[in-house]
Amino acid sequence: MPPHTQSQRRSRAGHHDDTEDPRRRRQSRRNNESDDPDASEEDQDGDVSMERAGDGTDDQLVKKLVRYALACEYARIPIKRDGIRDKVLGNNPRSFRRVFEGAQAQLQRVFGMEMLELPVKEKRTLKEKQKANARKASSQSASSRQYILVSTLPREYKSQSIIAPSRIPSTPEEAAYIGFYTMIISLIILNGGELSDTKLRRYLARLNAGQNLPMDKTDNVLQKIVRQGYVDKVVEKHDGDDDAVTWCIGPRGRVEVPPESIAAVVTEVWGELPNDFNEKLQRSLGVQALRQPQVEESIAEE
Repeated sequence: MPPHTQSQRRSRAGHHDDTEDPRRRRQSRRNNESDDPDASEEDQDGDVSMERAGDGTDDQLVKKLVRYALACEYARIPIKRDGIRDKVLGNNPRSFRRVFEGAQAQLQRVFGMEMLELPVKEKRTLKEKQKANARKASSQSASSRQYILVSTLPREYKSQSIIAPSRIPSTPEEAAYIGFYTMIISLIILNGGELSDTKLRRYLARLNAGQNLPMDKTDNVLQKIVRQGYVDKVVEKHDGDDDAVTWCIGPRGRVEVPPESIAAVVTEVWGELPNDFNEKLQRSLGVQALRQPQVEESIAEE
């Protein structure tokens, strides 16, 4: 074999060995690092730091949800799940349960409130009932996907001296507004859950609502309580006849004004109570016996 051929082979072999040595050294360093306990601790620290970063993100989302819930409640609009996903979670839709539970805990601990799901709006007209039956046939869950804030404070703290009406727009106007929609809800409940528009107008005339409401005209206030979900205005159209208008309880009204509050209002307005007053009131409200102390405490709350 020619000498120059042997030298070329040796040079190629030497060059190949030189290129493989760094690779072998890097591989050996990896093996050593994988066997080194200090390296695994560094990896664990890195994982912990990532978890902490995730927790920090959840904390910010929790605070954001709390602010969103308070803003919705201030405007008396429902806290919608779609709104939470769009305005709070953003690019973190899978964090809904963790963020929601964290916000609930913070609302209870700091503000004495919690988010309570609203009941599903009842279907009144024939068209609405047909749509509801179609949804049941398609096995859709009956969930409103809407929440409002309710107080979690003990009963002894639910007094006017502690929880006073809002100062915006003013305390007298807010107190009058609360009293007005509470009275309307009470009238509807005591009339079997539905009240015709003619009968409602008759009650409003007896209350002199046009003169006694300080915030706005009666029709505007009625539109407001419908928009905020305290009552529902059901309009059924009839061919050739006037539209039939019926007033019912809305989802927010069912939650914010329970039978105990209605009993307190009726007891306060009635004055001197007959002996069988509680029995008649229970039948009208469709509830079990209301203890007199509870009614008196509810009156204090109002």
